[in-house]
Amino acid sequence: MEGRRSIAEELRQLFDTLTPTERKIGRVLLANYPMAGLETIALLAARSDVSGPTVLRFIGKLGFDSYAAFQVALRGELEARLQSPLLRYNPSELVDDDDFLATHARRLTELIRATVTNLPRAEFDDVVGLLADNRVRIWLLGGRLTESLASYLSHHLKVVRPSVHHLRGLPASWADTLVDMGRPDVLVVFDIRRYWDEAATFAAMAAERKATVVLFTDQWLSPISRVARYTLVAHTAGPAGWDSNTPLMMLVDAVIAALNARNWPDISARLQQMEAMRARLGEQESDGAELAARQG
Repeated sequence: MEGRRSIAEELRQLFDTLTPTERKIGRVLLANYPMAGLETIALLAARSDVSGPTVLRFIGKLGFDSYAAFQVALRGELEARLQSPLLRYNPSELVDDDDFLATHARRLTELIRATVTNLPRAEFDDVVGLLADNRVRIWLLGGRLTESLASYLSHHLKVVRPSVHHLRGLPASWADTLVDMGRPDVLVVFDIRRYWDEAATFAAMAAERKATVVLFTDQWLSPISRVARYTLVAHTAGPAGWDSNTPLMMLVDAVIAALNARNWPDISARLQQMEAMRARLGEQESDGAELAARQG
C-alpha cells in the first residue's frame, strides 16, 4: 500500500463533490471506519438512511466497479492495520541493493510525496490556524513510537505561544487533566498502527467535554479519527518492518513553519523577551558559579 491512498483518504478528498445523500454514507463510513463498509449494502444503506442504489453510486465515485471489490479493499486495509512488524518485514525489498542508504532515502521521499499529495490543504490550514490561536489551551499526547513527535511539537509550541502542555504518565493519571477540559482546549494526539486503545478512550472523553481533537495518524486512520475534528494523515508504510515516522515529522515541521509564518510579529516579540530573560538567567548562573568557586 506504499504511496497509495486509503479509501478513507479518497473519501475525504472527494467529500465536497458528493451529493447530500452520498455524504450521509461518507459520514457513516468515516464514523466507524473501516467496519461500517464491511456490512451488507442493505445495512449500510439503512444506517445512512439512503437507498441501495445510492450506496452503489457512492462506491463507484470511490473508484470501485462493485461492492464486493470495495469490501476486498477494506479487508486489505483492516489486515494492514493489525499487522505486526514481523509480518510487514519484506527482506526481498532490502537486501539486493548496492546502496541501501540511497534506496531508503528514495522510499522515504516517495512516502513524503504521497503524504503531501493526499492531504487536503484546508485541513492543514485549519490546524495551523487553531494552534495559532492563543486563546486555546493545547494538550499533546504521543504513543510508544510517536511520543518523541509529541514532545518535539510541544517544545516548539511552548516557545511561540502560551498554554501548551505535554501529557505523560499512566492513562489513569490523565483524569486530572480531563476534568478541567472544555471548549477552550485542543487535544493533539499522535496515533499510528497498531493503535492505542487508551488514547482513543481519552480522546473520546475529551471530545465529549467539547475539547477540539486534532489527530496525526497514518493512512489507515486511527480510531481516534471518529472523534477528531481535524485529521492530518501521513503515509508511513515501508518494507523494513517498522513504519516510518519521517512523513509525520515532516508534517510536524510544516505545521511549525506555517505557524511561524502566520504569527511572526507576535512570535518575534515573544522570542525577544525570552532571549532577554535567558541572558539575565545566564548572568545569574555565571555569578553563582564564580561565587561558589571563590568560597571553595
